Amino acid sequence: MKAEVKKLPKSQVEITITVPYADYMEAEKKAMAEINKELKVDGFRPGHIPEAVVREKVDQRTINGMTLEFVVPATYAEAVKENDVQVIAQPKIEVRKGVEKEGDELVYVATVSVMPEVKLGDYKKIKVKRKEVKVSDKEVDETIEMLVNRFSEWKDVEREAKDGDRVELDFEGFDEEGKAIPNTASKNHPVVLGSKSLIPGFEEEVAGMKVGEEKEFDITFPKDYHAKDMQGRKVKFKLKLGRLEERTTNELDEAMVEKITGQKQPVEDFKKRVHDDLMAEMTQRNQADLDNQVVAEIIKITSAELPDSLIEDEIHLMKEERKQQVARQGLSWEQYLSHIKKTDEEFAKDHRKGAEERLMARLGVNQIIREEKIEASDEDVSKKIQEMVAAYPAESSQQVLDYYKAGSEAYRQLKNNLSADKLINMFIE
Repeated sequence: MKAEVKKLPKSQVEITITVPYADYMEAEKKAMAEINKELKVDGFRPGHIPEAVVREKVDQRTINGMTLEFVVPATYAEAVKENDVQVIAQPKIEVRKGVEKEGDELVYVATVSVMPEVKLGDYKKIKVKRKEVKVSDKEVDETIEMLVNRFSEWKDVEREAKDGDRVELDFEGFDEEGKAIPNTASKNHPVVLGSKSLIPGFEEEVAGMKVGEEKEFDITFPKDYHAKDMQGRKVKFKLKLGRLEERTTNELDEAMVEKITGQKQPVEDFKKRVHDDLMAEMTQRNQADLDNQVVAEIIKITSAELPDSLIEDEIHLMKEERKQQVARQGLSWEQYLSHIKKTDEEFAKDHRKGAEERLMARLGVNQIIREEKIEASDEDVSKKIQEMVAAYPAESSQQVLDYYKAGSEAYRQLKNNLSADKLINMFIE
């Protein structure tokens, strides 16, 4: 067998493979043996039919097709290995010359996408400044107030509604001709006045109303409203206030702390816990922002010819990720597409640029890791696994350890992620 490799645009190669007659005939013997097992001929047991009878009963094109199924995978794999071709997809096979008589050679072409050649700019100039993470007393107080409010109790009152009250509303929107507008009606709709959860100006109209009172008013939807058919539209609403409640005052004491956390602890310990949780959250958010900044800089200095197959695979991955997100929200993929008014094809088109950027980021990061010889040690991985184990209940620790056992795919992926973290930190001041 001999193979010639020719580079094509968009990180593809064309491998022309020539298979000697003798090798082709070896593959044909295997094909004939398989056909012999499946063929049914009166007077013969399957697998013991004379070759002449098999050839008489089976079309030559079928024999040739079965022979190719044996000879192509083996010779293609050999050609890829001998020429160190970094393939990343299944090849497209085209037979240029078949075996028609004794002495003929089989010639076929395998066209396949390969790992793109990555070119990097001066990545050592990348510098991203780390911001100091601080949690103010005000942020702690606001978080505690939110938690206390969440666990507050409500009681019905007879007075005019005001900010901070919880109300239940019946409302419906109408156009200028008095016709009801779809998707603008709701019954017993709960809202806390001042929360700005309704369109601008709506909650202000409720303020001052009493239970049982009805009202009509005009309101203009924002120009950037999520539903395009309602953007900037003037709507007349008919509104009725069905219920009015005020929040009972709750002080932060040990009883409230137990109500919030399910544990008995001093108020000061709870405040410290809130501070530490906020610090951890903000530190994580800050690190994610730094990661994104570094990756954005790497994308800028990375160039490669991306094969269409690689881009399409990445778009498919992005689609699967989004499917999981919408499934957690209780929506089917069809419902989601209907909501965003897109088809599958339009979704793919819209996400092509994002897919290309994700690929460039991955290629750039991996190239720098190779050039800088960055690798997380087994000790780094072990330490990270122990951190993850500590975050799980004791009864689940062995399951985590088994999942990340040395040599597993999960272990390899974790090691790669830690290597990428080391690279990111290399650019942060």
